[in-house]
Amino acid sequence: MGVLLGELTLMEGMVGPLLWSGSRSPRDIERSLGFHQGRLNEGYFILLLNEPVAPADIQFEGTSLRSGGRMGLPAQDWSKDKLRARVHDTMDAETIASWRARLGAENTRLLGPERWCKIRPVVPHTDQMSPRDEYPPGGGGGQWTLTSSYGFCIGAFVDRKGLAHTPDFTARVDEGAPYDQRARLMRYLQTVQGKSGGRTRART
Repeated sequence: MGVLLGELTLMEGMVGPLLWSGSRSPRDIERSLGFHQGRLNEGYFILLLNEPVAPADIQFEGTSLRSGGRMGLPAQDWSKDKLRARVHDTMDAETIASWRARLGAENTRLLGPERWCKIRPVVPHTDQMSPRDEYPPGGGGGQWTLTSSYGFCIGAFVDRKGLAHTPDFTARVDEGAPYDQRARLMRYLQTVQGKSGGRTRART
C-alpha cells in the first residue's frame, strides 16, 4: 500500500495527545497506548489532527489505562468485553458539556505537544486475539473518540527499523535513538499542516 506523506486524510475514532506517542520508540508507544507487544513491528503512521473539531463530536474515553475507553479490565473474549461500560456513558451531562466547551475553545488540540493524533499500525486489528491480550491497559494518557470524520495530516511513517520518514527528513526513534533526532521529529509533528497531495510516498 502506498500513501503520500504530508497529505490529508479523513479519519474518526480514538485519538490522544502527541506527547504520549510522537517521537517515542515503538515499544514505548505500545506501552503508552495499550497495544500488545509487537503490534508496531511492521511500522506505523503518525496521523495529526489538522482542523478544529465540533464539541458535539467528542466523546470522553478516560485515559489509556481504560482499554477501549471502557471501565474495568479488558475481557478474555470480545462478546464479554463489549459488556464493559464505556467511560463516556458513565459521565453526567453537565460534566460532558463543560469538557466539550473547554476543548472546543482550545487550539492546543491542533498544535504543540497536546495535539491530537492517531497511531495507525501496519499490522491490523484481529479478532483472533483476546481483548485482554491485544489491548492491555496503557500508560495513562488521555483519550477521546471523534464520532465524525476530520482531516488528519499524514505526518510520518515509522518503518520496521524504527526510522521515521517525513516529507523533508528522516529521524531515528528506535531504542537508543539520538536525542536531537527525536527532538527534531517532535517539533515537526507539533506544527506540520497537511496539504492536498503529499510529497513523499511511503510504502508498507
